[in-house]
Amino acid sequence: MSPSSSSSPTLKSQPQTPLRRRPKAMKPPKNHHKHHSDQTPILKLKPNRPITEILWVSLVATCIKFLLIPAYHSTDFEVHRNWLAITHSLPLSQWYSDETSPWTLDYPPFFAHFEHFLSFFASLVDPIMVHLQHGLNYKSQPTILFQRLTVIVSDFVLVFGIYRLTRNLGYKERVLIWVLVIFSPGLMIVDHLHFQYNGFLLGILLISLSALEEGKDLLGGFVFAVLLCFKHLFAVAAPVYFVYLLRHYCRGGLIRGFGRLVIMGSAVVAVFAAAYGPFLYHGQKDLVRQECIDIFTNTSRNKMTFMVLEQQQARPQSQSGSIPGGIIKTVISCFAVYSAFLIQQVFHRMFPFGRGLCHAYWAPNFWVFYIILDKVLAFSLVKMGFSIQTPTASFTGGLVGDSSPFAVLPRVTPMVTFSIVLLAIAPCLIKAWKDPQPRMITRWIAYAYTCGFMFGWHVHEKASLHFVIPLAIISLKSVEDAKHYFYLSIVSCYSLFPLLFEAQEYPIKVLLLLLHATLMWIGFSSHFTTTHRKAAETEQTKYDKTRFIVGWFGKLYLLGLVAVEIYGQFVHPILFAERLPFLPLMMISIYCAFGMMYSWIWQLRQIIKLH
Repeated sequence: MSPSSSSSPTLKSQPQTPLRRRPKAMKPPKNHHKHHSDQTPILKLKPNRPITEILWVSLVATCIKFLLIPAYHSTDFEVHRNWLAITHSLPLSQWYSDETSPWTLDYPPFFAHFEHFLSFFASLVDPIMVHLQHGLNYKSQPTILFQRLTVIVSDFVLVFGIYRLTRNLGYKERVLIWVLVIFSPGLMIVDHLHFQYNGFLLGILLISLSALEEGKDLLGGFVFAVLLCFKHLFAVAAPVYFVYLLRHYCRGGLIRGFGRLVIMGSAVVAVFAAAYGPFLYHGQKDLVRQECIDIFTNTSRNKMTFMVLEQQQARPQSQSGSIPGGIIKTVISCFAVYSAFLIQQVFHRMFPFGRGLCHAYWAPNFWVFYIILDKVLAFSLVKMGFSIQTPTASFTGGLVGDSSPFAVLPRVTPMVTFSIVLLAIAPCLIKAWKDPQPRMITRWIAYAYTCGFMFGWHVHEKASLHFVIPLAIISLKSVEDAKHYFYLSIVSCYSLFPLLFEAQEYPIKVLLLLLHATLMWIGFSSHFTTTHRKAAETEQTKYDKTRFIVGWFGKLYLLGLVAVEIYGQFVHPILFAERLPFLPLMMISIYCAFGMMYSWIWQLRQIIKLH
């Protein structure tokens, strides 16, 4: 066979080899690129539009808030109107000493400056609103509209805080958390009906938490210090912040750690100096203006000046020095005493321990059980023939140092409640010391506020928002977190019902709670079904554990809330008419206290268990 004939089969087979045909076979169809290009923008757009999405959610919530403007508002409305008048009409040194109205200024300086800022616009809307005497109990339509709008606008701080915390989550997760927080029925009831600025303050807290979760410890500590100068009741979480920042931010060796401690301390001190420094400065200017004249003319009527002058006169002439020197020493001494007195005025307003252990409406916490136990013991001992002295002080208004409002059990003082709160927070502090993890900080802070609510002094029922809102952030961490939040948010919202006692607001609060419960049920069920179905589809038992299911015990407890409400609204008026008006409120407080106690125990168990 010739070479040409032997090579011809090879030449003919070359076009049929897979190597020559592979590029053609691997060429994707024309519609494949079209389909891929159609889908890719959709997948990329969702993670990159959180700002637009949250603004739409906030816009819907804002429309609902506008509808609530004409509704009921509590005495807190007049409280904040009076603070507008105080900060607008009086010099800074008199903000915390004015007693023109019983609703005196008792928030820290930054909130007073916030009211001062709002008062400039308030004076343009209605000048009587900011008049110290003529504005008392003033409720014109422009005044109501202005104050309602200030709460609505300030809520965008909350929107920004929740945006920072959820911007890196998936689309469904962040939208669900936005709905839980922005449409929170508790915030709607307390801020946009009852009237307060909790959304604004909680927004600052969420900004601080977001910074800590991102590892920006200096920013997180700075923002928390700012928050404390807006509302001091957030200081319950200060021990957790201190331990966490000490172990997480101030690490890296002795020199670096000490340097960071100095930086963090300087930032915090600068915040508090900016808040309280002006009161010392302006207070001393007022003292100099009048006291220096009175000292020279010996006509001073200031008790502090008299005290210092007596000390100067009691000294021998050799120690007191010349007359001008003695006067200078007297003036300097007056400065020091007056400065301490002015700061004492501020803190006396902020921490009025004479108000009693409980609020007028008992917050659903541990002290409800303590009070009820004391009543039961006293009643039982009297029936057994023992002589029990009736307390003269009140649980809600007793003064520290007066006779105990308890007939049998030991008297509870502010120091006792402080010690119990610190002891309850201790497991969280130990965890933060041993292993400071940014992903755990929100859970730890929420637990600290739960401890403050359960065991604190003169706790308001509205303080449950301090831990309910942060717990919404971690409600999607696991199905157990979702179940816990489902129960807790319902109990917290229902415990706020007594704040709205007028008949026209009853459908509003019921609808808000039912809508919130429905949205939670749909959102949690959808999230945990789609998230865990594929991983557990072959194991029915495991699948049941990953589904959002309300157990029989939870259903019984929630049905009990319905029973308590039916009794208070329908049965009690029939049985007792106008008698025992406190009984329905007491039943709500006691029953909700069981739910709050369960939440505290559950959170404590999670703090100990999780690493």
